[in-house]
Amino acid sequence: MLRADLTRRHEPLNLSMSSVPKKAEVRRGTRIPCEIPITLTSLDPIHPFSEPCLTILVNPQGCAVRFRRPLEIGAAVRLEGLPARTNVTARVVNSISLGEYEKVWLLGLALDEPGNVWGIKTPPEDWAR
Repeated sequence: MLRADLTRRHEPLNLSMSSVPKKAEVRRGTRIPCEIPITLTSLDPIHPFSEPCLTILVNPQGCAVRFRRPLEIGAAVRLEGLPARTNVTARVVNSISLGEYEKVWLLGLALDEPGNVWGIKTPPEDWAR
């Protein structure tokens, strides 16, 4: 049921972001849909939190996660409980509401240090570039 909900809500996001990317915005690494439960922790001592969330797309540069509230663009966070048994830091690059009545947000997170922190055993070839 969760996967169908994600697919239905994700399709309009792809359509609205289908413009031709500028050279600097070209994606570096195929996105892989996968659900990985992690903990998202704020690195801002003024606005602390540590809450569970679910990744839905990953690549070496970052991920998209479902979260219960929006976060400010540029906010520093730590991703904990990753399959690679490591914690990494990231910045919020997108914060999109997934529905007017549902309190779920899609957050785009850019890793501070890119890599296969997701435990993908056979990543796409473009992940090595």
